Amino acid sequence: MKLLHIILMLLISCVTLGQARTLEETVKKQFDFQSGGKITLKNVNGKVNIEGWDKNEVYLFAVKRVEADSKDEAQEIMARVEIEIEESKGELYIRTRTPKHNGSFWDHAFGDGYSASVNYTLQVPRDCDLQIRSTNGPVYAEQVSGDIRLESTNGKIRANDIAGELQAHTTNGSIRAEMTSIASEGEMDFTTTNGSIRLYLPTDAAFDVRAKTSNGSIDSDFRMSDTDEYTRKRLEGTVNGGGVRLYLKTTNGSIDIRER
Repeated sequence: MKLLHIILMLLISCVTLGQARTLEETVKKQFDFQSGGKITLKNVNGKVNIEGWDKNEVYLFAVKRVEADSKDEAQEIMARVEIEIEESKGELYIRTRTPKHNGSFWDHAFGDGYSASVNYTLQVPRDCDLQIRSTNGPVYAEQVSGDIRLESTNGKIRANDIAGELQAHTTNGSIRAEMTSIASEGEMDFTTTNGSIRLYLPTDAAFDVRAKTSNGSIDSDFRMSDTDEYTRKRLEGTVNGGGVRLYLKTTNGSIDIRER
């Protein structure tokens, strides 16, 4: 009887999921924005992609997506998925607001749930400060320079052709960053719990590094000073006389520091 009950539940869920409705809505906006300003984006569910370009403008392209058990419910939820935008002198603030409850598989199966997400692509001036976060989704950035912070909770982080000072943090996901140049001072952090970290730096980069992993290994192309500590799971050292402080940490994953 238990097996029959489980089979019936699965059949009911499959029928209900087959009746689910998915809606998508596109948002496009363009803003005048001078180089050197700061852009903040806080997303809940969905990926964020940042691309640098040679214009004093920000172009926002977003796709809102809702899946619910009926068309009416999907439309109602879509109306509650909001993209808030605030402009002030030298700053642009973008925030996603979604209904608080995002349903699980069983919520969808029995008509009590839904999912809502927003995927963003932003084209921004190459020289600007960025603070980008998505709770559930990957974060990408390329060809930008400044004070840059990329964050996720459940998602990977990719940063290519970055100059300046970079910080990248996630919990469940890997980090890969390629720097064309780095700041001469300050601090750059790269941390995750479940995922690898791979960092590419210019050959002549000067930095002090601390790296640690619990379940993985550490490898570096850079020559450290004679007094440095370098083991399979821990690295502390100075490169090219020292400079910006690099901190890299993961629990489950390897750490690689490579010359680009």
